[in-house]
Amino acid sequence: MGGGFGGPGGGGANSELISYLKKHRDGAKWLLAVSSSQSAAQLIVNTGQPVISMWGWTGTDKAMTVAKLRELVKKGELHYIQLGGGMGGGPGGGGAGVSSEVTTWVQKHGTAVKASEYGATESSGSATNSGSQNSTSALYRLDADDVN
Repeated sequence: MGGGFGGPGGGGANSELISYLKKHRDGAKWLLAVSSSQSAAQLIVNTGQPVISMWGWTGTDKAMTVAKLRELVKKGELHYIQLGGGMGGGPGGGGAGVSSEVTTWVQKHGTAVKASEYGATESSGSATNSGSQNSTSALYRLDADDVN
């Protein structure tokens, strides 16, 4: 698979994306925060790295809050967040309530990473520079300066 976060059914991230995340991790405890536990499990198995599941097994639990996410970013424990369903499973934080708040907060405070930066194409359903909400995957970078 050449680009994006993975194919239908949660095929996991491509090697270019994993390399990008590892290279730009900057000492963070977590490699990435993703929509569902299915996505997180696939990444953990493929990389051996710690990954956060924000929305539970199917992507519908409201486990992550803006306050929790802000604290992780402020402490430098997390820099990358994937929004959308590109790694398989669930709405990826696009639903109502807490997940909508998190999605909006990430889009407001984070910087969308161009898919071309990690070897993918924009048509593969990855991040764009628009920062607008979409139903495909988008990778965002957040740093402590973004949330202070």
